[in-house]
Amino acid sequence: MRATKISNKNKPIILVVDDTPENIDVLKGALIDHYQVRPAPNGAIALRAARVQPLPDLVLLDIMMPGMDGYEVCRRLKEDPVTSAIPVIFVTAKSEVEDELNGLSLGAVDYIIKPFSIPIVLARVTTHLALRKAHRELDDRNRFLSEERELIEQIIVKMRRADRLDDRYLRCLVTPVETTAGDQLLASFAPDGRQLVLLGDFTGHGLTAAIGGPLVGHLFISGVKRGESGGDLLKEINQQLNARMPTGIFFGACLAEISADRRQARLWNAAMPDIPRLRGDAVLDRFSSNMLALGIVPWSEDPEPMTIDLEPEDRIYLYSDGIIEAIDANEVPFGDERLEETLIHIVAQGTPLELLIDRLNAHAGKSTHDDDITLAEIRAG
Repeated sequence: MRATKISNKNKPIILVVDDTPENIDVLKGALIDHYQVRPAPNGAIALRAARVQPLPDLVLLDIMMPGMDGYEVCRRLKEDPVTSAIPVIFVTAKSEVEDELNGLSLGAVDYIIKPFSIPIVLARVTTHLALRKAHRELDDRNRFLSEERELIEQIIVKMRRADRLDDRYLRCLVTPVETTAGDQLLASFAPDGRQLVLLGDFTGHGLTAAIGGPLVGHLFISGVKRGESGGDLLKEINQQLNARMPTGIFFGACLAEISADRRQARLWNAAMPDIPRLRGDAVLDRFSSNMLALGIVPWSEDPEPMTIDLEPEDRIYLYSDGIIEAIDANEVPFGDERLEETLIHIVAQGTPLELLIDRLNAHAGKSTHDDDITLAEIRAG
């Protein structure tokens, strides 16, 4: 049976750089059956030959050459974006450990000492070409996954934008860690005039945390438009998340339902930070979580709200834990007390909610945070 001959165009290209023609001839004779050999007798020609398309798949590089030595050739190859990814193997008579360390520190992948053994050279070339191929395939795969992730993010962001945020009687602050945040803020008015505001936080952040956002948004907006109560909305969201989302993905949520005359609020807190109510320069009360996060288990009973009477100057705050859990250099969290002091100052001075971001940055000592930051201020009147 005749062996299948590999066409020249499909053979990997090896750039052989050596100032001794005999060395090039020996290496070319050993490699020619399986590889295309591109010879270069000095460093300057090697740098030009390395940029010729198609680019070499690997470089066998002598160190001791007149003019530009192999170390300098390697350094320039690694500095050039066009050739930086091409693996370099030094083939040299310099056999001291320091010489080998110097070559590897410049970015070479291997070091073969002259006089070399042809089987060793072939084995090393085969190994590093296989690694090069694996790296390329991994890069291609990562590029594909990155493009897929970007497309999914665009879809999620677009689907979220379709969810309306009716900002009557509402101020909000939204600072996500990533494009697809785990936090979600929704607000709408029912046909009978009730205002419903939902602030939720999926476990984690980023794409995994955001994946359930469009579902929650659809259930909330469509339910409000049908005139459903806050309790019924939460029950439906819990049921759908429990049925459709993977185990381990759940949704902490707080919901405020303001009556049409804005004299009463019903509050639900499912594994979220306390909901404070401010009046003037004081925190009147705080409403702690009394329910599991949504999506963990089915509910056998309707969730009970916390009901309060409102005065026109009252303000209710819903927020995610990214605010109170922001830590400083000593790992001290921002905490509820600092948050409430800041909110009182914002109300008293009539300043924008963005003052909170300034204070969070000052506390953390940086302008970026590790978790999504979302806050909603609901005015009674």
